[in-house]
Amino acid sequence: MAIAYYCYYKGGVLSSMPENEVLEIVKKVSSITHGHEISVLGCYIYTIYAIRLLCGDGKYDAYEYIRKLDYSMFKEENLGKYDRLLKGDISKLKINEIRFSGYIVDTLEATIWVLLNTNNFNQAIIGAINLGDDTDTVGACTGGLAEIIYGTEQMNEEWKKSLLKYDYIEKLCKEFDGKFGL
Repeated sequence: MAIAYYCYYKGGVLSSMPENEVLEIVKKVSSITHGHEISVLGCYIYTIYAIRLLCGDGKYDAYEYIRKLDYSMFKEENLGKYDRLLKGDISKLKINEIRFSGYIVDTLEATIWVLLNTNNFNQAIIGAINLGDDTDTVGACTGGLAEIIYGTEQMNEEWKKSLLKYDYIEKLCKEFDGKFGL
């Protein structure tokens, strides 16, 4: 998520960083731990989706954007792993058709499926966690995007209170927002 914010704000100023520059940053950062092209591609799709949300696109418009993006710089065999997400309409799949393992393709599909099939922050988080298996990863990926879409104002107050150092986290977020004039 930090990469999306960096690319969106680039040096403290709202910008339209070209996708090829976003890809280079994503490659450098994601390759620290997950250098395979399938992983880089998943991180790139996630980052572009997040950037589109930050630009004000709705969750469906951002989804359409990533579906139409040029991915010709990736090998066809690796791009094919994302066919359900990019060539189909992931939101139309039934819950039992969603895989939610730790595999990046499954995580990205589950994340976007949950976002497109829920209507608020709390539903998105509960939906992601209730999928089971790799709940921490799917929950974190969903939570980052859900915050952009819905904000945290509607977040369950009990959840906020149970977070360790919530006041400190909130202070950091406000400082971040203030730095960029939000």
